[in-house]
Amino acid sequence: GGAGNAFVPRVSMDGSGSNAIAVWYQHDGTRYNIWANRYVAGAGWGTAELIETDDIRDARNPQISVDGSGNAVAVWFQNDGTRWNIWANRYVAGVGWGTAGLIETDDTGSANSPQVSVAADGNAIAVWYQDDGTRYNIYANRYVAGVGWGTAGLIETDDTGDARNPQISVDGSGNAIAVWYQNDGTRDNIRANRYVAGIGWGTAELIETDNTGDARNPQISVDGSGNAIAVWYQDDGTRDNIRANRYVAGVGWGTAGLIETDDTGSANSPQVSVAADGNAIAVWYQ
Repeated sequence: GGAGNAFVPRVSMDGSGSNAIAVWYQHDGTRYNIWANRYVAGAGWGTAELIETDDIRDARNPQISVDGSGNAVAVWFQNDGTRWNIWANRYVAGVGWGTAGLIETDDTGSANSPQVSVAADGNAIAVWYQDDGTRYNIYANRYVAGVGWGTAGLIETDDTGDARNPQISVDGSGNAIAVWYQNDGTRDNIRANRYVAGIGWGTAELIETDNTGDARNPQISVDGSGNAIAVWYQDDGTRDNIRANRYVAGVGWGTAGLIETDDTGSANSPQVSVAADGNAIAVWYQ
């Protein structure tokens, strides 16, 4: 659907591993809009449809997460003519998409690059980074099935430097871990915070302490028991390498370490996925 080029598709599958929803942004000749399509096992792809209708300015870079029952939450950032804001829409299995709405209302500065993860029970957490007029900070908002979105709030309060590019992963019980990179005035480091269902966010903490060079663009995946693996790329003064750290539920983060030792050239853009049993696979390009 749509009149122009389509960009940055994202896809997420439901608990059966058979049905899926894809989202992307697409130009209509005037502005960029958010579109979606659903794949049903045995039937195939449906018809692409708009999932936001706010035509003030561009909407970009959607992300999607589907729960075990086939419900989903999509998030993206959208311009209101002055700044970028975070929007969301929810897909209900058997019903369809709802109405897109703002999930943050802080108009001090632009909000960018949201990510979302949905738990098996349909509750979800979205994270993004946002300008307060001086620096970028990490914000989050939680969706509770049957209730709706809460109020967006800071999940880190270190004002030394910019915090950017958060990622989020939710476990089967609704607990979550967010990771991002943040400047300490000298270099970028990897930080994390954990959300505990029924309690809330903890305190942000460093999960790597190698100060040779910048560490950036972490990714996170949580297993069914709340254990997690984070991966990122980090400069050793000569090249970028891939590093990882593991979170053990009830224990905490371990010690960050290299997961590749090929020093011919730089390694970048890792991704990681953890299975229910805690085994994981990470990939990157080098």
